[in-house]
Amino acid sequence: MILTKNTLIKFLKNKSKIAYCEIKNNLGSSPREKGAWMLISDKGEIFGTIGGGQLEFNLINNVITQNWNNDFKFDIETTLGPDIAQCCGGKVVISIQKLNSISSQKLVEKIENNFSDITSVLIFGAGNIGTSLSLQMYNLPLKVKLIDNRKNFISKINIPIEKKFTLIPEQEVHKAPANSCYIITTQDHGLDFLLCYEILKRRDALYLGMIGSKTKRGTLDNWLRKKGLNNISDVKIPIGKSLFDTYDKRPEIISAHIISEMLSVLEKKSSV
Repeated sequence: MILTKNTLIKFLKNKSKIAYCEIKNNLGSSPREKGAWMLISDKGEIFGTIGGGQLEFNLINNVITQNWNNDFKFDIETTLGPDIAQCCGGKVVISIQKLNSISSQKLVEKIENNFSDITSVLIFGAGNIGTSLSLQMYNLPLKVKLIDNRKNFISKINIPIEKKFTLIPEQEVHKAPANSCYIITTQDHGLDFLLCYEILKRRDALYLGMIGSKTKRGTLDNWLRKKGLNNISDVKIPIGKSLFDTYDKRPEIISAHIISEMLSVLEKKSSV
């Protein structure tokens, strides 16, 4: 289940007895970081994860055996290697608390705040690549928006992400949140160049990639220089090629390479 405010509300609404479990502290290697959390119902149904494996399996069993007629709140400390033979080897402290109406509402507000910090990804072009990218990104913690100036294309796409038909796609660049990612996969080279120009003018793109070839990159470079932009080193074109090259041009494979490249760039920038 994708972690959003709506899916959280649905889980909370459909389960009458739920415990909130959060990694309160960790030392050394652990499956998830401090602050990672999950919900466990009295029937063992889960939402979210603290990392899986034996740690999560034991936690679920511990929670469902609690006395659900009473409120409960306690911590569990686990040394992953000696206690449960989990090879991470670190130590994890997990806090467990039975939810009530007040704590449930606070959790919804927390998720809403966290979701507002998720990186936005604008995909221009609802063709084969754009559609494949949208489908693969649906399961990632990203806010994806698919944009196209062809109503007959974008109206047929049945993926639960934000979709926008507009005859002026560059306006979506102007309205995009700061520090967004942009992927340009339209059918029109002129539109590609215009979008790239508008994105570069913002000077805040976390990632900018464009479908194309080395020849297209050269043409783009010359065109942008005439427009006063002399550096396109941050533009990934050909897109998805920076980690390793491939001759497989199936949309699904190209999309996987693009996503890997984008996530790699985001990881490097977040560690600076």
